[in-house]
Formats: sequence, structure tokens, C-alpha cells
Amino acid sequence: YLSGGMGSLSFEEQNKWRKQVINAIKYGEYDCAKNPIFFNPVDYYNFEEVRYKSEREVMEFDLNALRNSDLVIVNFNDPKSIGTCAELAIAKELHIPIIGINKGNQALHPWLIEFVTRMCEDIREAVEHVVSFYLN
Repeated sequence: YLSGGMGSLSFEEQNKWRKQVINAIKYGEYDCAKNPIFFNPVDYYNFEEVRYKSEREVMEFDLNALRNSDLVIVNFNDPKSIGTCAELAIAKELHIPIIGINKGNQALHPWLIEFVTRMCEDIREAVEHVVSFYLN
């Protein structure tokens, strides 16, 4: 599950890092014993193409996907995102490992830091960790 800010970011900002993670794992230099299935929320609901009738519909759809995930990769590109915070709290409660990306080591609320199983400085570090510990 690829978690991170959406509401205050452009479609490109929402999606670019998610595609980078997916492409690095699927097509990069890594040999993975397991073939992961990714859930990118931007593929379903975004703020440019309104395909939903309520925010609840979006929330329920995303949280259902989250609850059925084995791992969360979160980009703290919008550390004030309420949706991201809710996703992390639910993942933590369900004992789903959370790998964080905090480019620039920006200041985060202590609870956000505590939700994360491992914090990484960039996408490459996160991908290498996920491949080594969860896909092999």
C-alpha cells in the first residue's frame, strides 16, 4: 500500500514517487523472490477526475485496500495529511509493517515517527530495504 499526501499536492506530486517505487521494485536491478502487488490510491481516486460521490466512498475504498495489505510504504511528502495519519494508525493497529520515506529528514510529529517500522532517507533506501526484508 503506497501511502502519502494527496490533498495539497498536484497529481504529478501524488503519483510520481509511487510510480518510482513500483518501477524500481518491478523493473529495477533487484531480484525479488516474491512478486508484489501494489496498491496506488491515485490509480483509483484523485482530485483531477472526480469519480466518486462522497469522501466516505474514497476513504472506505482506500482503507479496505490498506487492511488487506502486507506492507505500507509511506512518503512524508505532506506531513500534515490527515488521511495519511489515519492510514498509518490503522496499519499500526493491524501490525502491518510501515516503511517511511522522509526526504530531507523534515521534522515530523513524534507519533508519525513511532508508527514507522523503519524510516528511510529516500526512495532508493526504502526500496532496498523492502526488497531485502520483505520480498526475499
